[in-house]
Amino acid sequence: MTQQLNLRQLKYFVAVAEELNFRRAAERLFITQPPLSRQIQMLEEAVGARLLDRDRGGVRLTEAGERFLADARALLRESEQVVRRFKPSGVADKLPLLRVGITTVVDVGLFAGIEPAFEQRFPGMRISTKRQISAHSIRDLNQDRIDIAVIGLPSRADGLTVEPLFDDPMVACISSSHRLAKRQRVSILDLGDDKLFWFERKLNPVYYDYCERIFERVGFSPQRIREPADHHVLLGLIAEGQGFALVPNSLHNVTRKGVTFKKIVEGDQLCIRVGVAYQATNSDEQVQALVSMLKEWFAARNARHEA
Repeated sequence: MTQQLNLRQLKYFVAVAEELNFRRAAERLFITQPPLSRQIQMLEEAVGARLLDRDRGGVRLTEAGERFLADARALLRESEQVVRRFKPSGVADKLPLLRVGITTVVDVGLFAGIEPAFEQRFPGMRISTKRQISAHSIRDLNQDRIDIAVIGLPSRADGLTVEPLFDDPMVACISSSHRLAKRQRVSILDLGDDKLFWFERKLNPVYYDYCERIFERVGFSPQRIREPADHHVLLGLIAEGQGFALVPNSLHNVTRKGVTFKKIVEGDQLCIRVGVAYQATNSDEQVQALVSMLKEWFAARNARHEA
């Protein structure tokens, strides 16, 4: 049976082609990487040609992909024009818009259903989302570029109202051939002789210093390696045995052959606490409605995990 392409696959392909990075494309589309990869594969099967080459050097368009990109963009523009012709003039531009920043520190899949659920509960409202590090969302809140920010805690958020949503414990990501790979649970002290892939302090000075205090308290001082921004590159290096990483538990969804995730004794101490932040003076009904929904959404999630 011949596969048929659809507009969603075209949208996904254009995002990957423009970003040349599956992680950034997934964040831009507000989905996780596995479904993005599957849709690209289905698209390639439908057109009968390989459109993208992906290896450790990155993502590149094939010759067929270069040609297909122009047609994909044209089809998406045409589909938008068809919809626009049947809408009263200016309707979309007049719909209320909430601008939301979402932290990149936890799995984007945790937020995948919130936008459509909110728009279903509040018809006629739109949400514009931006995936970025917490420091950038806090800056944008203070400069009135966004209305709400989901951020990792602790963070420096002076002058903002911050309400907790959930905790995401840290786990150790190690090579499947590591000497501790068969253990169910480890301590970070067991990994003290290994090299640790770790983030730069400038990305979140408050959380960086928070972790440093815990490391110092328990006597953990491994050699550090700069952590790559792309999780797939990070997992590839770990699979090769070049080091290990401490990552939020939610990133279990980002899998790769050759690596394994282990619960750590200190996981709750090192957890990423996630909260929703907004201007303390903002009493806007739409902002308060989305904050309430986020709290309800994750309260239900927390209750399921505790059951």
